[in-house]
Amino acid sequence: MSEQQTEDRKTAAPPAPPTPPAPPEFKYTWGQHNETMEALSLGQMARRVPSALRQTARLALAVNRTAFHVLVAAQILGGICTAAALTAISRAMVPLLTGDGIEERISAAAWPLVVAAAMTALGTLASLTSGSAARRLNPGMATLADLAMVDAHMDVELAAYDAPDFTERSEAAETGSARSAMLLQDALGFTGGLIDMAAVASVLAVVHPVLLPLLLLSVVPRGLGSVHAARLDYRLHNQTIASRNIKHMMRWHLTTPKLADELRGNSMRPYAHHWYAAVCERIDSRMVGSAPRYLTVHLIAATASGVFVVATYGALAGLVVGGYMAIAAAGTAIVAMRTSTAALSQLVVYGAAMFQHALYLGDYTAFVAEAAEKSGPRGPQVMEAAPEKIRLEEATYTYPGKDTPSLGPVSLTLSRGEVIAVVGENGAGKSTLIRLLTSLTAPTSGVVSWDGVPTSDADQRSAWRHVGLVTQSYGYWPFSARENITLGQPGPRGEEAVWDALDAVGMREAVQGFPDGLDTLLARSIWGGHEPSGGQWQRLACGRAFHRRPGLLVMDEPTSAMDPRGEHMVFSGLRDMKDDRITVIVTHRMENCRLADRIIVLDAGRITEQGGYEELVRLDGSFAELVRLSQDR
Repeated sequence: MSEQQTEDRKTAAPPAPPTPPAPPEFKYTWGQHNETMEALSLGQMARRVPSALRQTARLALAVNRTAFHVLVAAQILGGICTAAALTAISRAMVPLLTGDGIEERISAAAWPLVVAAAMTALGTLASLTSGSAARRLNPGMATLADLAMVDAHMDVELAAYDAPDFTERSEAAETGSARSAMLLQDALGFTGGLIDMAAVASVLAVVHPVLLPLLLLSVVPRGLGSVHAARLDYRLHNQTIASRNIKHMMRWHLTTPKLADELRGNSMRPYAHHWYAAVCERIDSRMVGSAPRYLTVHLIAATASGVFVVATYGALAGLVVGGYMAIAAAGTAIVAMRTSTAALSQLVVYGAAMFQHALYLGDYTAFVAEAAEKSGPRGPQVMEAAPEKIRLEEATYTYPGKDTPSLGPVSLTLSRGEVIAVVGENGAGKSTLIRLLTSLTAPTSGVVSWDGVPTSDADQRSAWRHVGLVTQSYGYWPFSARENITLGQPGPRGEEAVWDALDAVGMREAVQGFPDGLDTLLARSIWGGHEPSGGQWQRLACGRAFHRRPGLLVMDEPTSAMDPRGEHMVFSGLRDMKDDRITVIVTHRMENCRLADRIIVLDAGRITEQGGYEELVRLDGSFAELVRLSQDR
């Protein structure tokens, strides 16, 4: 190779990397309202709207009864003012258009015009008052609906989460909860249009009975256009919901500091950007592609409505020319028609919005009601004391939609003062066993009892007061260091107990070094917050369980993120407090099992071995194999 060729190769730009494939198309398949929206008619819309209005009223009354009554009164007053103003204008039209002299006309029309102006001003004040009341109600209504959703998820039995359709029904209900933020404004627009329409109709009916049906015909095309646009909106919503969900989820992954190291260290930026941009483009293309359909719908509706408006004004002219209507009445009719056109359009547009609200609010109310049914105590028995013994008698648990049990049948007795280690491969049933022991779930068949009281017949919340639980997915709660230990349950020994729990997990010095000690907010994402390391977070999770001083302490992989010193501190703490409680440790570290008085080996939901560490090693079964595998790593 010549020197020039070598130089050319050095200076040539590197070849562009191949374009990665686009992410797969995501589909949202549930969409239980698809058929309803596809068959939407004005009649269906009218029948659904009252339920949305009732729901709006219930929420508003729960937030602020006074503000709700002010809003309703202001809206009614606004309608009365509209009717009174039109009536006054009608009276002013007669002398203005048929009087003899200018002065006489103005004099005769003065008081009616003053009344019309006063009614218009009062109506404006009523509108401002209703708007102010709505602004006081709207945030509270949104919060009330949101709190109901949060409480429904926190209170519902864990078994509900296992149902295959729980997540989809929850997402549909979340949409209904989110709609509550728009509910009052749309209801205000709808009822305002309805009241104004009733007021104008009463005036038009007096002027001439033929004008009202003609005017109604002029708004029907726009109504049908709004209904069709609502169908398009819902179809577009369903076409993009899966992509929008994955977009929001991916955005969190790309912007959270928790994954920033992995994103950079693995050179993920080019592909992550391509992936995110492709999903965004997919959503945008759907939105842009729908624009011609919306334009067509609204053009047709506006054209048809215009034809009917021209016909209405033609009929008005014909009535005047034919001598069937006085010129003064025609002037009143023109003013009333302009007011009623706006009211009818408002009525139809907000009616379509209220129809959609009714659909989603139905999801919301059904979900909250169903969650409430699954949130009460399982039985009347209250677990006053921590358990001395926990027994499982042929207990099984089968997840909804599954044919075979995830656990069981299992028969087992745990006694106070024991340290029990539970081991097994992934999917062996360890997490399910924890749920049954702690009364987080009741067995599908068989019995789990605390001191002879079946957990399926007792108030599970009273049992949880005696439980300390450290799960694999422990929470990084954005609380202060103190509250991360106490969880809002300080206990009789106050701050001393907090420091004792921190000592038990070797975190005293670390917390003392935090910017504000126990009062340090543990959330770097919040201004002034501090972020502990992964191992420190796990120590805090263990510390909060120790602080509870529970009768049943269950720890699932409690030291997986800790260094040897932290692990030693935690297990030393377990040994020191074992006599006052039943202690269960789930672990993949076989060496930790030496602490246990008894080891339970699970395989495919069954207990295959149990005994002491040395005993099971000599048995040379599956536990001995797990020990050898852990030593070979």
